[in-house]
Amino acid sequence: MALMDALKIPGDLRAVILDMDGVVIDGMPYHQRAWKEAFATAGIEVTDTDIYLKEGMDQMETVVQISREKGVSLSNQDMNKVIALKNRILNSIFKIRLIPGSTKFVSRLKRLGFRLALVTGTEKNVVERVLREEAALKGIFNVVVTAETVKRKKPDPEPYLKAVELLEIEKGHCLVIENSPAGIASAKRAGLTCLALTTSLPENYLREADCIFHSLEEVLKLFNQEV
Repeated sequence: MALMDALKIPGDLRAVILDMDGVVIDGMPYHQRAWKEAFATAGIEVTDTDIYLKEGMDQMETVVQISREKGVSLSNQDMNKVIALKNRILNSIFKIRLIPGSTKFVSRLKRLGFRLALVTGTEKNVVERVLREEAALKGIFNVVVTAETVKRKKPDPEPYLKAVELLEIEKGHCLVIENSPAGIASAKRAGLTCLALTTSLPENYLREADCIFHSLEEVLKLFNQEV
């Protein structure tokens, strides 16, 4: 198959595994604002890129890395306060906005018979809200992996290894779609083929991916060529 050859996927593709923020929903602007406001209370000014580069990572690791990068020393208590405030702010401002073409994409893949998984570092309560309130996403995913599902977060391979395990499909028959360096690293370390979308960061941050696309519409064209 042309698609499989282009993506260097051995065997038939049977499952597609998607990140949530930046792939299915446009949730990162809310995470970004929440992190900025929370870090500001600790005297740390962060940029949009600072946040995007940590997307998908464990929250404590995000605080540790950013505070170190900014040359600010925080106690464990202070770091926990930043995290707690970030989550409170996020819960108060979060709205569900879909990435253009995302529901069409997953619906099309579902009709084609692919098993679908959602793998995100976002907390379970937020993920459940998205899947409950967005009608087009109800019941669409066979497997959902959230922050609470695994001990080690992206860029560790555990989130994607857990998805493959729950899908009960061999790695060689799975494809990941990501948008962040940590997510791409997680997928590649899990031994999976990974596409990247430039929904959050430009291509130069995404070069570890097997292929880079600008939209899900572009990716869907490849699938449509196969049927």
